Amino acid sequence: MMKSARILLVAAALAAAGCTTPKEVFAPMHPHWQVFTSTQARHSADFPGHSRQSLKETKMVSGPTASTYLREVQLSDRYFGTAWTQVPGDTASQAARDRLLEIAAAEAVKSTGGKLLSKERVANEGIPGLAYVIDIPQSKTRLRQQIFIASGVLLEQTYAGPAGTEDERDPGRFFDSLKLLP
Repeated sequence: MMKSARILLVAAALAAAGCTTPKEVFAPMHPHWQVFTSTQARHSADFPGHSRQSLKETKMVSGPTASTYLREVQLSDRYFGTAWTQVPGDTASQAARDRLLEIAAAEAVKSTGGKLLSKERVANEGIPGLAYVIDIPQSKTRLRQQIFIASGVLLEQTYAGPAGTEDERDPGRFFDSLKLLP
C-alpha cells in the first residue's frame, strides 16, 4: 500500500474514533525527492530536491592533496549533504576505522565551535558508524551527522537547520534513505 494511502487510512481511523488531528501532521514531505547513487561514492541517498556535486581539494600538511566530493542541496535555511573522500592508510581493522570515526566526529565539533548534544554508534548495511548532533548556538543551528567508512571511503551525511528541526520528517527521510555500498 502506498504511503499516502496509509496516511489517509490512519486519519480516517482516528476520525472514526472521535480524534482530531492537526492537518500539518499529515502534510506531505518535500515533494521533489531525488535519489543519488554512485558506486564511486559507495552510497545512495534521497535528497529533497535537485542536488549538485562539487569537489573540494585540500592540501594536507604531510604533502598530498585530499579530494572531498560533495553532493548537496540548500533549501532556504536547511542544508542536506553527503561528503566522501578516500581514506589514506590502512582501514582494514575495525579498531582503525573506529579511531578515524571518533577523530572525524571530534573535528566536526571543533570546527563548528559547537557543543556535542548526542553521539551514538549506528550501523548501515552492517557497516558500523557514528551518529551525532551538534548545537551551534552562535547561529542557532543544529548539525546532525552520520559518518561511516566503507571500502576505504569516509562518508559523512549531514543535515543542518534551525535548532529543533533535526528530527523532523524531511531530515528523518534523508538519513533513513542512506544505503552504503560495501
